[in-house]
Amino acid sequence: MGFTATFVLIFLVAFVLIGGVVMYLSKTIDHGEARFDASGKVIRDPAPTPPGEAKPARRLETDKAENDE
Repeated sequence: MGFTATFVLIFLVAFVLIGGVVMYLSKTIDHGEARFDASGKVIRDPAPTPPGEAKPARRLETDKAENDE
């Protein structure tokens, strides 16, 4: 087996292994929106959004001002 064939084989094996690790991590890591502000306090939703409806984005400063009142 020549040097080029060996290099290609090693590259493909490494590519498959890295792809497998990425797929495993993508399935096991919980993806979601951030629930903490800069101070570390949990952000609470004022009211749950019904399924199928989009929730508009809001700034943390706006949420904080509304929650303090």
